[in-house]
Amino acid sequence: MTTATPHDDTRLWDFLPMLANRVRPAQDCLASPLLDLMRTSNVNKIPLEQIEDAQSVLRLRKELLAAPGDETDADGWQRVAQLQRRIVERHLNGRADYYGPEQCAPLDDAETFAREGRDTFLIIKFMDEAPHIEATLTSLLTQTGVDLNRVVIVAVDNNSTDGSGDIVRATAASVPSAARVVCINQTTPGGGSAARYGVDRSIATIHAMCLSDGQWGRLQSARIAVSDGDTVYHHQLVHGFSEILDKHQDVDGVMPFLTYKFTAALRFFADHRPHDLKVLRAGATAGTVVPVTFRLSDVSAFERLPRAGRRRTAEDAMRLSGDGIDLSVPLDRLDGCGRRYGVMEDPAGARAYVMDDRTIVLDRAPVSGFDSALLFLENGGVRADEKWRWHSVIGHDLFLLWMFQRMGIPEAVVAPDTSDALKVFRCWSFAIGGQHQLSSPALKIVTGTDYQSGRVQQAVGCRTVLGPATAYTETEIDRLAKMIRNFANRQGVFYGDTRSRGLERASGLYLHMTRIQDQVESEIRGYSEDFFRDVVFPERVLFPLRWLLQNAICLYAGGDRSVQTVVRERVFAQLLGARGTDEALAGTLADTAMAALAGLSFEDKRDEAESLAEELISGFYPEIMRFYARTLADFLDTQGVVRADYAWLLEDVEHSRNALIEKRAPIDPAVVWAGREFVIDHARGQVVGMQDGGR
Repeated sequence: MTTATPHDDTRLWDFLPMLANRVRPAQDCLASPLLDLMRTSNVNKIPLEQIEDAQSVLRLRKELLAAPGDETDADGWQRVAQLQRRIVERHLNGRADYYGPEQCAPLDDAETFAREGRDTFLIIKFMDEAPHIEATLTSLLTQTGVDLNRVVIVAVDNNSTDGSGDIVRATAASVPSAARVVCINQTTPGGGSAARYGVDRSIATIHAMCLSDGQWGRLQSARIAVSDGDTVYHHQLVHGFSEILDKHQDVDGVMPFLTYKFTAALRFFADHRPHDLKVLRAGATAGTVVPVTFRLSDVSAFERLPRAGRRRTAEDAMRLSGDGIDLSVPLDRLDGCGRRYGVMEDPAGARAYVMDDRTIVLDRAPVSGFDSALLFLENGGVRADEKWRWHSVIGHDLFLLWMFQRMGIPEAVVAPDTSDALKVFRCWSFAIGGQHQLSSPALKIVTGTDYQSGRVQQAVGCRTVLGPATAYTETEIDRLAKMIRNFANRQGVFYGDTRSRGLERASGLYLHMTRIQDQVESEIRGYSEDFFRDVVFPERVLFPLRWLLQNAICLYAGGDRSVQTVVRERVFAQLLGARGTDEALAGTLADTAMAALAGLSFEDKRDEAESLAEELISGFYPEIMRFYARTLADFLDTQGVVRADYAWLLEDVEHSRNALIEKRAPIDPAVVWAGREFVIDHARGQVVGMQDGGR
């Protein structure tokens, strides 16, 4: 079993490639391909002065932080605050002129927020997310390790018609929390419009708070995060990004570590029967409720109640034992599928449902964590002909999570894109620009809205980092489902073309598909094992490999000797092996190639590094897949899964197909929604139905 040695990897952040943009001519930053979609979208354009002031903030702040006694340089920090105020006010004035003043008006109670010390604004944008929105909001209301008296949750309803707004209000009223919840409605359709509305009103609120008490340093310290309405959060995620921003004043953004919901991914398996939370709740008071003294509102409950300590007894009860815990929970109720279950409740009223197969369903965090996925495997739920299905939708994400958590890969290697999975920026840097509804001449709605604000920050040189993999985000599987279905239709599209470069790959047409989710998942359950083996897994695993290696190569090219040592020993040697690393450093990653890479612009550097990453994947695929198998084996061993229950999954993984051997023809991402198959509400960007025989 591997035990990761604690490291302080934050020094790697000093060599992230976007930092070079701080001294790039402002006009070149404004002309960057990172901002191309701004130029084709219905949005106020970022003025040159905004770029110049942002770069001035970054350079001056760096000098102050590097100087001895920097915290006492009141004049220097006052100058930073003045520049940040100018950026924020220019942004708000530009938005008001373009969209109207009501689109960026402060929220009510700004002065109260200032007195209460609230400085963390979490925006949830949603449209018709009735199946998911309660879990999203609950996971934020029950965060731990952070003072929730600092938090304001801004729920932005984008004209939902399925009762999502009522669910938000009911959840806010029923879940005890010190966080404040504010509900607003954005009538302009589009997820980007809803996010912009929430962000701009939060920026305006923080500005109003500064006006009320004169504390302009709040523009640096306050932070704003954005979430979709189908995503849930580890209970220490807000603590994780708050700790980074509080400690590292030269970090302006944090992107949480993101996976798909493991429990939701089980719906792709033939023998999985989801638990209906409404049914479990309805029977909660019909029998014995076992009180417990520990929290049941987050995944820490699984640590207190390990799977190995759950044992069905003859008298129809479940014995639960762990560190200082010995409970018997009567299985005295039946769910809608005839499965027996019992109920536990913690001191705060949060409940957990103990199922007869040892699964524990947490009422206030129903789809967070991998406990259910491991039990499904241990209970024989994965059929012999679902091995590659498991790797495609479960193993892939466990690999990604564990290689950072325990295999020594540093999160600090990554300069992340930022999606609406609670990406967080300082107030002043969010005001540089971005976060709006995107379009292009070919596409009315361009997915990538959530990335745009991060691209603005990268273009000017703001430091954006990846959050800790120990406090992760799980998002709904709709995008994964659509990608799998696209592959089945011989359409290599995620958002954009999966073989295009980074910006194009993350920019395409994506429509809200909650209403057809069940139909798509039902279809995918019928796909063959050969399809998952030969297409889905090879294409999916290419994403994290290319992403990690591209970032590592950029850092290696621009780093000093100590940084290069970290990248060589903890990334290249892990993935490629010792011999493969030596070969790579003599060939693809030779000094001359790295020197040439280091001299490129930020955008060209990432594209070239991605080409080099693909060379490594093509040349050392068996070695990389051995690391994949080793990582999963370490994860499953650490989690106490008996080797006999999983060894068959890892057999011959190193001989799996390398997707890069097939050169795909370019594809227009719009074609995946073309034809008569889908009934689309184009005004709302939503698929409302599917028609048989429409392909």
